[in-house]
Amino acid sequence: MPSRPRSGPSVVTAHLREALEAADCRLLAAVLHPNVHWSPPGGGDTGCHARSHVLSRCARLHALGLRASVEETFTYPAAVVFGLRIHGAVPPADPESVVYHVFDVTDGLITRITGYADRAQALDAAFTGTTGGFAAVPLRVRAHRSETGRSG
Repeated sequence: MPSRPRSGPSVVTAHLREALEAADCRLLAAVLHPNVHWSPPGGGDTGCHARSHVLSRCARLHALGLRASVEETFTYPAAVVFGLRIHGAVPPADPESVVYHVFDVTDGLITRITGYADRAQALDAAFTGTTGGFAAVPLRVRAHRSETGRSG
């Protein structure tokens, strides 16, 4: 298995892009947590529950001729979002639509992959951490109070 990336979502983004451009599922092994969970758009019982399961599913899709091209990426502190256009002759290939996958990242490894048909939902889930792969960290904003009666 390839060596583990240093850490962080930006390294994972680069690694995912490389794997997709090369159409080589084995390149994903370096960034997948052993207990990664993948839920495709629409959910259902078609998800994967381990690195080996994700890799074998990916290999099966590639064997069917499905390929993904990266339309856009977003990197958050604990997640990466890829907008993917799926090409091929079998479903779910639809060159007219883009599907979005949120990759939750913990300690440099993808812990959860969640598919979305809607871009806004994917971005919101990545930003707020609602996909379940990491806990959202609330922001605390301190209000600055100005003293009345003073100029300055």
